[in-house]
Amino acid sequence: MEPSAHVRVIRMLRVREGREADFVQAYHRVLERAVRFPGHLGEQLCRSIDNPGQWLLTSEWESLEAIKRWRTDPDHSALVEPMNAHLHDERSTAVFQVVDVASAR
Repeated sequence: MEPSAHVRVIRMLRVREGREADFVQAYHRVLERAVRFPGHLGEQLCRSIDNPGQWLLTSEWESLEAIKRWRTDPDHSALVEPMNAHLHDERSTAVFQVVDVASAR
């Protein structure tokens, strides 16, 4: 398969103990805007079974340009700040080009 122009953003997060519900609520406020943002294709929020303090947030975008526009949108910082307030400092974000896609049959 040819490489896709789509990109996937992967965020590994550690949510502060006792702040999980507040984090998810803040995430949903970000998501409300993200789903209407041009180029946004979808998201998943996952919580580790083995380490419940560890979370994985993924989003898929039509292009690298779309995610750059989202990250530099004037509303972006104000939206993600309340979500990030529930996180430990140890977190990472990476952007990947989608190279191949397999579907379940």
